Amino acid sequence: MSQTPNIHADWRQLENDISTWLEGFSSNHIQYRNSHQAIIGFPTDGFRSDGMLTDGNVLIAVEIEAGQTHPDTNVGKYWFLQTRYKHYEKIILFHIYTPHFNSYGWRKKLAEFYIEDIKKLKVPVEYIQLDYRNSIDYKKTLIDVKRKMKEKIKEHIMRE
Repeated sequence: MSQTPNIHADWRQLENDISTWLEGFSSNHIQYRNSHQAIIGFPTDGFRSDGMLTDGNVLIAVEIEAGQTHPDTNVGKYWFLQTRYKHYEKIILFHIYTPHFNSYGWRKKLAEFYIEDIKKLKVPVEYIQLDYRNSIDYKKTLIDVKRKMKEKIKEHIMRE
């Protein structure tokens, strides 16, 4: 028997839960920003992410599709950041689709197209798309996202 996604769970809470969790990694050499602050490298009124960490060389950012209907802009802003403002050695972008993603499928395809072309232009980005549009278990999804992000944080920002 197939289960349908739990769209009644408050998937918008994922943005806050992940951002709050990321804040715990901030330190003297790791900067954190939440969804109300510009991504480090943009002017203070610039684009925001749903949470980000950087050691100044590597940027790890998360974009969670839980209501926003234009995921392509969530990819494009990192291209703009790297090209016009801050040159990171590497950008690791976690792009998470939840059951609340309610735009038509071509928006997701456009985001994927952007990332393919961004990579062809040698923009140092690692794109990690996590598709939870059919998820039925919010807590399990939260644990899975944290586990995957923590691997990259340990590998790229918490280096000893």
